[in-house]
Amino acid sequence: MDFGDQYNKAVSLIKEAYQENLELVTDNDVTYPKEYLYAIRMIEVLKDYAPKAIEEVYLAAWCQHLYRWEIPRNSYPMDRKGYHQWRTYLYTYQANKAETLLLESGYSAESIHSVKNMIEKKDLDSNKDSQLLEDVVCLVFLQYYILDFITKHKEDENKLKRIILSTWLKMSDKAHEEALKINYDDTIKQLIISAVES
Repeated sequence: MDFGDQYNKAVSLIKEAYQENLELVTDNDVTYPKEYLYAIRMIEVLKDYAPKAIEEVYLAAWCQHLYRWEIPRNSYPMDRKGYHQWRTYLYTYQANKAETLLLESGYSAESIHSVKNMIEKKDLDSNKDSQLLEDVVCLVFLQYYILDFITKHKEDENKLKRIILSTWLKMSDKAHEEALKINYDDTIKQLIISAVES
C-alpha cells in the first residue's frame, strides 16, 4: 500500500503529533505513546480487513484518536450523558486537528471533507467508507481493548452487555464475521455471545 509523497508527509506529521501524548503504554516490550499505539493497531487491522481501502480511509484511521489526550474524559460529567457530550465534542475536535495536518500536507478540500466526515462518524448509513472505518474501530476494540474494558466494569454485567451489544450493532455483517474469528478467552467469548443474543 503506497499512496505517494502527500500521504507519507501527512502520516509523518500525524506520527509526530502523537509523540505529544505523554501517557505511555508497552506492547511486546516496546513503549509507545498510548494513542499512537492505538493508531498503529487501527492501520494494522484496516490493512487486514480492507487492504484496498481508499487513501482517505487510511488517513481517517490514522487520525481516529488524534489529540484525544488533550480532552480527557473527566473534563465532562462522569455519567452516561457526560460521556456522550465528551464523545460528540471529541469527534469534531479530532476532525479539526486532522484538517490542519492534512492542509499542511497539501490535500484537497474534498479529501479533507471526506476524512473529517469519517472521523465525526457522519453518514454511517449511506457512506460505505464511514461504515468501513467504524468496522475497524469496533474490531480494534474487540481484539485489543475488550479485556481491559471487562476488567474495569466487571461489577456491572448489564453495562458490559449494553456496551458490547452497542458495539456489535455498529458493525457490518462482514465485520461480524471477522469479529468471530478473533481468538478470545472463553469467558470473553461467552460474554459477547450473551450480549449479542440478549
